[in-house]
Amino acid sequence: MARNLAPHYSSYVRQDNLIFTSGQLPLLDRTSKEVPSGIKEQTLLVLQKVEKLLISEGLDRQNIIKTTAFITDIDYWNEVNEVYFEFFGDYKPARSIIPVSKLHYGCKIELEAIAIVK
Repeated sequence: MARNLAPHYSSYVRQDNLIFTSGQLPLLDRTSKEVPSGIKEQTLLVLQKVEKLLISEGLDRQNIIKTTAFITDIDYWNEVNEVYFEFFGDYKPARSIIPVSKLHYGCKIELEAIAIVK
């Protein structure tokens, strides 16, 4: 008999002075699984979701030292980069952008981050 299990992971884990977030999808709401249509809106939403997790630990976006973004089309790179610039300003954490073939719920981006507690 197959079991329908809820996802088995934590939104983030704190280890010593580091926080590792799980991949954040641009879901507007956990129950409806609604996703904004554009890559810019999706990128801003995942960055805001990461920041919200950090705020719960008394941190903010300036504590992020590395992000990894998975995108479903490499042609989104410039638009993702624009949103990063607007979100981070002069602060530049390390970053990887990895093209993938498909993401859950038809999302165009998934983002995970590592933050440091200073």
